[in-house]
Amino acid sequence: MVAAPATASTSRLTRQLGGLLLSSSSSASSSSRIALPALASASLGSIRHSHVGSAPLDLPPSTSIQILPYPPHPNPSRPLLPSLRRARSVLVQGPKGEVLIPLHECINLSDAESRISLSIKDDSNKKQRGTWGLTRSLLNNALQGVSEGHTVSLKLVGVGYRASVEPDPLPRRSKLDIALSGEKSFFVSEAAKQAEIEREQRAKDSAEKQGAVRLHIRLGYSHPVLLPVPHGISVLVPQPNRIVLKGADREQLGLFASQIRSWRKPEPYKGKGIFVDGETIRLKTAKKK
Repeated sequence: MVAAPATASTSRLTRQLGGLLLSSSSSASSSSRIALPALASASLGSIRHSHVGSAPLDLPPSTSIQILPYPPHPNPSRPLLPSLRRARSVLVQGPKGEVLIPLHECINLSDAESRISLSIKDDSNKKQRGTWGLTRSLLNNALQGVSEGHTVSLKLVGVGYRASVEPDPLPRRSKLDIALSGEKSFFVSEAAKQAEIEREQRAKDSAEKQGAVRLHIRLGYSHPVLLPVPHGISVLVPQPNRIVLKGADREQLGLFASQIRSWRKPEPYKGKGIFVDGETIRLKTAKKK
């Protein structure tokens, strides 16, 4: 008869201890939930620097850079982009040619002891950090292009697909010639206009030494595809179904390669087309009725 109250008091004590443990665990979990947003806000508040933009660049001994006070204008017959109106230019010159890249107003460039470093004005601005890394990549490509050169290879896959290089008998006009012959042009200043004319003349002089050429490609059409090679690009055809493009400007090489590829894009059923730099495509099986 005495054991029953003892058992009841023991069970009551057990329930109280369990409640205390549950309350302590819930308070600990709530405190951890409170601490997580604080850590998240602290991590969001911290500024992440551009690992690409902050990496310095080595200036090869045979190259030189020059900062120009006006932005690059690839097509003077059209208005300049709003993002480039306050930008400057970096002229990179070397044994393989010259490349002009934009330098936005938020980017600071310092050249000391053949070492180039870039910085931005506001580290907390996400757009400036993105422009920082982009400018560093463009400058790296330009330095590599004028010193060593860039190469793009194209492969023609298809029955009867072949290419050859032949002299170009037709006269050609550049975008600068079209802008100068037109009634209206969109040059930023007279100094920028004169500098573009001088750059175009240097490109024409170097092209005259090599001679104007064009690509003659057979791609299964009833007519051959004739593509004039832009100034600053040299074309080699080591095999009838292989084209090799070389030049200092990587952007110009990629644009010309995309123009060639657009005539026969790779198709997924027979695997035919023009493939750029080891491009592959997954073949599909045709639907059977």
